[in-house]
Amino acid sequence: MKKTFRPAIVVAAMLAFGLLLSGCQTLSPQQRSALGTGVGSLVGAVAGSQLGDGNGRLVAMALGAALGGYVGNRFADHLNQQEQESLAQTTRQALMADEGSAGAMDWTSEQRRDVDGQIIYGKAVPAHDSQSVAYLAEVRGESVSSEEQARLASLATGTHCRPTRTSLSVEDRVVADGAIWCRTPEGDYAPLDTLAA
Repeated sequence: MKKTFRPAIVVAAMLAFGLLLSGCQTLSPQQRSALGTGVGSLVGAVAGSQLGDGNGRLVAMALGAALGGYVGNRFADHLNQQEQESLAQTTRQALMADEGSAGAMDWTSEQRRDVDGQIIYGKAVPAHDSQSVAYLAEVRGESVSSEEQARLASLATGTHCRPTRTSLSVEDRVVADGAIWCRTPEGDYAPLDTLAA
């Protein structure tokens, strides 16, 4: 039987998490970040569960949770859960763009007119190549730590990684974050810091 996408399920999950977050203004930045990770992961998993069948559906859920959790954690203090999910979707589109070239994608909140941004993405490069490390750092906007270099070196031969740099304008404030993403055996991208060293 063909699996049909049910947007109502995703919307219901987002609304539920919105109510949860609305009462969390007194939390510390660390608590909000942790909550953002959980919300992003759950929303991402729900969205992923609506795609595919069997093993493909499980993979989609796992990838949705990983990407949603990462974006939710990085921007939890600035974006609501709908915006985090939307940003995660645009980030995935950027990562799945032509891997041999660099580019940029614009992102705009559907909830707030004064919240928008841009995702700059680099080309995919070999994880083990020493020159690639410099390229990943340049696009991301910060150097690659020794721990990250160890993670890159531990990845399977032939694994490619690509960097992103996300800059957001949130109510006249600029929020930016860089990341390194690596190809998984399933064919999608996952944040480097979620991969085993």
